[in-house]
Amino acid sequence: MNAPEHLPAEPLATIRASSWPSLFDCAHRWYFQNIVGLRMPSSGNAALGTAIHAGTAAFDGSRLSGEQIDVVTAVDTARVALQSPEQEVAWDDSLTPVEADTFAVKLTTRYCQEISPTRQYAAVELECHALDIGTEYGVVRVTGTTDRIRIAEDGQKGISDLKSGGRATEKTAGGGRRAVTKGHHIQLGIYTLMAEQASGERLDAPAEIIGLQTTKEAPVATGEVADVKTPLLGTEGHPGLIQIAARMLKDGIFPPNPKSMLCSAKYCPAYGTRCHYHD
Repeated sequence: MNAPEHLPAEPLATIRASSWPSLFDCAHRWYFQNIVGLRMPSSGNAALGTAIHAGTAAFDGSRLSGEQIDVVTAVDTARVALQSPEQEVAWDDSLTPVEADTFAVKLTTRYCQEISPTRQYAAVELECHALDIGTEYGVVRVTGTTDRIRIAEDGQKGISDLKSGGRATEKTAGGGRRAVTKGHHIQLGIYTLMAEQASGERLDAPAEIIGLQTTKEAPVATGEVADVKTPLLGTEGHPGLIQIAARMLKDGIFPPNPKSMLCSAKYCPAYGTRCHYHD
C-alpha cells in the first residue's frame, strides 16, 4: 500500500487512526483539531478510557510475555493512569473523578476475569509509526496503536479494540449482551490495515469490539464486524473512504455537520467564533 512512484513522497496529511471517525462525522471540526491544531482538555470519559486501556494492556502484555501479573496489579495500573493523566482533564457532572475511579476498578477487573482468559493474543498495543496509503489524489499517512491482535479458533488473526462508555454494550434478543459495533467500522478498518503492515501478516478474522460499559452494572461484552477493509479501500466503481479523504485533503474541502452529536462547545474547539454553521 505504499505510494505509487508518480506520487510525491510527502503525504497530504498524517491522520491518527483514532481520528478517522471524526473526519467523517464533522470534517470541519476535524480540520480545526488536526490541521489547525486547536486542542481541548481531555474529557473525564476519555481519561477513564485511557486508564482502562493502561490496566488491561498491562495484564494482557504480561500474559504474552509469560510474566503474568495479577488482577490487582492491573487495576492499580489503571488507577495510577487515571490519577496522573498525561494531559489536562476537564471533569464535569457527567463523570466525577470518584465515579471514574470506581469504573476503572470494576471494568478493568471484569475485563481481566471475563474477557482476557477467553482470548489468545498475538500482539498487545502494536504501534504503527507510519502507513503511507497511495491514492489518485496523493498519499495519506496513517499512524496509531492497535489495541490487540487476537488469534481466532480457526487460527486466523484479527484485531480487537476496547471501547468504554455509557453505550458500549446493548441487550440482544436472547437476553444477553453484545458490544455496540455500529459506527466503529472505519476505525477498525484503519487499525486492521496498520496492524497488517506492522505485523507483516494478513488479518482475515472479523474485527472485534470489546465493550466496557460505564453504567451501574458495568457490563462487558464483545461484538464482531466481518468486513472492515472494503469500506476503506472501495470496490470497482465505488471509491473507498481513504480515497474520499485524500480528495478532501487535496482540495481543502472539509464540510461541516451541524447535526453531529459532538457539535457543541464541549467537544469542538472551533464552536465559538471560528464556526458559523451550527446556528
